Amino acid sequence: MDSRLPRFDAGIFSSIAAGARLYELSHAMAPSMPVYHQHIPFSLALHRRHGDPHPVKREDGSSFANEVIVTSGHSGTHIDALGHFSRDGCLHGGVHVADVETRDGYREHSVADIPPIVQGAVLLDVAAARGVDCLAPAQEITVADIEAALALSGARIAPGDAVLIRTGWAKHWSDAETFIGRRGGMPGPGETAARWLIARGASLMGSDTPGFECLPTPGVSVHAILLVDAGIHIIENLDLEALARARPSRFLFVALPLRLTGATGSPIRPVAIA
Repeated sequence: MDSRLPRFDAGIFSSIAAGARLYELSHAMAPSMPVYHQHIPFSLALHRRHGDPHPVKREDGSSFANEVIVTSGHSGTHIDALGHFSRDGCLHGGVHVADVETRDGYREHSVADIPPIVQGAVLLDVAAARGVDCLAPAQEITVADIEAALALSGARIAPGDAVLIRTGWAKHWSDAETFIGRRGGMPGPGETAARWLIARGASLMGSDTPGFECLPTPGVSVHAILLVDAGIHIIENLDLEALARARPSRFLFVALPLRLTGATGSPIRPVAIA
């Protein structure tokens, strides 16, 4: 099968009413946004402005502007490619890093290998299930938390689903030091919860934090479990607030990674249709 074919869940279409609403799940990218400290800062500057001289005079008075953008593939709302993490020198499937790592990126497991994503999804509103607006720094999400969130929305995880976890962390988006975990860490699933989701067939996972795991990590890296062991992509820095207020039991999730050959991640603009 062509690996570029979309992750397409045709069945979900039959359960979406004609009056379904579209929910924006990304944060707007701007130089002021929080960026995890191990990635380069995001910047945008105008390269050409309206009114700058052009080689050819435009008699109709029109002009154009453009910009220069400098960013990590892991800035803003983004998806992790399988090449983002390794264990003992190997990527997913036993691919040796030394065999595929080049100056221009990775020959295998780059973000360009991720197909367009159109699939069924469920939201786990763990914060609401715990009766709080936001989980605490370094708070580990357990299997009991996941089961409580499923009971709250009446959802169930079907094999192949995307699973999105709301911790309420988006409330800290304008406080960069807190958001990136420098004030005590950040909440997220631990090893047991991650393996529980894998066992139920989740094919994609994401959250509203920049780390998608409890940090500081209390045990084995959840990133390594998902990206290296299971071959499951991770989406981070989601904005799940409006979707959580609607509390759908199930929805269509759409996300289109940029085809950045060799890159370990890509900014995306995901949406939910429910």
